[in-house]
Amino acid sequence: MHPVCRKRFRPRPYCRGAGGARHQRVQRNERPGRVGAARLLGRHRAQAHRMRSLRADLLRSSLGHGRAGFGHRLRGAAKMRIGIDARMLFMSGIGTYLKNLIEGLCRLGGGNEYVVFIQDADRERFQPPGEKFSVALSGAAPYSLGEQVGLMRAVKAQRLDVIHHPHYAAPIFGRTPMVATIHDLIHQLFPELCPSWMAWRVSRLLARRTAGRARVLLTVSEHSRRDIIRHLGVAPDKVRLTYNALPPGWGEKVPPSAAAVQGAETPYFLYVGNHKAHKNIPLLLEAFAGVRKRAGGVRLVLTGERAGLEGDLARLGLGSEVEFLGEVSHQSLPGIYAAARALVFPSRYEGFGYPPLEAMGCGTPVIVSDAASLPEVVGDGGIVVPEGRMEPLRDGMVRLLEDDGLRNDLSGKARRQAEKFSWRALAEGTLEAYEQALSGNPGA
Repeated sequence: MHPVCRKRFRPRPYCRGAGGARHQRVQRNERPGRVGAARLLGRHRAQAHRMRSLRADLLRSSLGHGRAGFGHRLRGAAKMRIGIDARMLFMSGIGTYLKNLIEGLCRLGGGNEYVVFIQDADRERFQPPGEKFSVALSGAAPYSLGEQVGLMRAVKAQRLDVIHHPHYAAPIFGRTPMVATIHDLIHQLFPELCPSWMAWRVSRLLARRTAGRARVLLTVSEHSRRDIIRHLGVAPDKVRLTYNALPPGWGEKVPPSAAAVQGAETPYFLYVGNHKAHKNIPLLLEAFAGVRKRAGGVRLVLTGERAGLEGDLARLGLGSEVEFLGEVSHQSLPGIYAAARALVFPSRYEGFGYPPLEAMGCGTPVIVSDAASLPEVVGDGGIVVPEGRMEPLRDGMVRLLEDDGLRNDLSGKARRQAEKFSWRALAEGTLEAYEQALSGNPGA
């Protein structure tokens, strides 16, 4: 060996391990401080992993291998600390879903603890429904970069067993076991409904990452479940169906009250929802104009504002017979639904469609398009017409306006259909998903 090499190459000392069974190499340049910190960190991670495994084992033993008796599992299962991302609590659609879910989980009772994440601005508007519910504030707005970083840190700080995100735009990273609800794939399947091409690309990325990261995926209709499996490449046994529900007592003993509607003595058709392009509001206005030509003395009432529809109204010769209510409180809706001749909802695409369910819960027949999940939700509680066609929509409105017998028959069927979507089924199905996410057995 070259003299220089011989000088630089020195065999490193050895020490005998415990019992002399194996020699361990000792590094000369080892820094005890760093090694000690690394060992402590590794020991902490190993201990945390053992605790998670122990909790999962306890949960698996309480769950058993079958599906019998949710109540038995609820009483026997290990208590969980569950986070619910409720930053969309006061938005339409997902906000209604969150309110009904939180109220349902509270009514179920049990020993679980719930941490509800809300936006800072909503602190005064939300009161925890029970002593098992606490609030965590988040400055991260939905669809923002902040929810990818700030929300993830907030979730980590709460030391949760499970976090539930009610939308596809969940944080991409994070170690907490996650359940996600994907209501529909409208942003992914209809790029024209996104504000930009980049927004569409980001929505696709987030949906795929959320579907991949979640241990259990929830969705609100069989139609959406098929879309998720097909377009996001998710295994069927990972996607659970938990239908949306009406809040407890919705539509019970609701007297028809149209105090918010001017000229309420005149029969009116009702539309509830936003005015986005896929809702087909211009088609609804055109159909209503046709109804006015065949049967006078009827009005059309819509939630939301007139802005953006002035051109359609002028083209069709519609004026005061079309009323816009602006923003309507959820507490006022049952009376407005009950006083309407029918709810008309000609949407192109819906993951579920809350307004038809709410109307049916008040005994009001509905007219919907045959698109996406709407026939699944409505069943025989209304009239289903071909999507995008004005004449069948107009004819359905005329039938319900002129035939009292048909309306009364559909009113009874509507109530019976709405009873199938209970708050208890939503809460129990979601709680099962939390348990399965923690047990590591989402296909159970």
